[in-house]
Amino acid sequence: MAAPRPPRVVPGEASESDSEPELLGGPAGGAPGAGLKVPGEASETEEEEEEEEEERPKPPPLLAEEPAVVWGGRGGPSLLQQRLWEGSGRLRGAVGSALRQSYGSAARHLGGLGGALGRAQATAAAAAHCLRLARRDLRAVAATVDIVTACRLLPDIRLPAL
Repeated sequence: MAAPRPPRVVPGEASESDSEPELLGGPAGGAPGAGLKVPGEASETEEEEEEEEEERPKPPPLLAEEPAVVWGGRGGPSLLQQRLWEGSGRLRGAVGSALRQSYGSAARHLGGLGGALGRAQATAAAAAHCLRLARRDLRAVAATVDIVTACRLLPDIRLPAL
């Protein structure tokens, strides 16, 4: 006959409810594992989580511009890391160059449009002035024609109707 096996507990597995019996009973039959932490087990309270966070050492913040710090002091970066760093530098340069070129061409284009707009405004002002002068002259001619047609002292002068 086979010997009875003790119950098996999988680390990190939680029971379905508090009413289920604990399967962590040891050979003494008491409440073993008081303070025992099973890997993957959830904390019972928030205080335990805060204590665990305080116990863990916090790494210093890393700057992406310092590859030696990012890859640690173990003799420098690997070849792949070097290639990635160089490719990233080339990409930053290409993007910067493209932005400078596009912004430069846009600035030149806007400068050209500004000059054309200034010339168009000057031309419109000159045309408006010429139209004012022509209108003034036409009014003077109309007034003269009215005087001539209204005058009865002149012999029979016939003007064609306008």
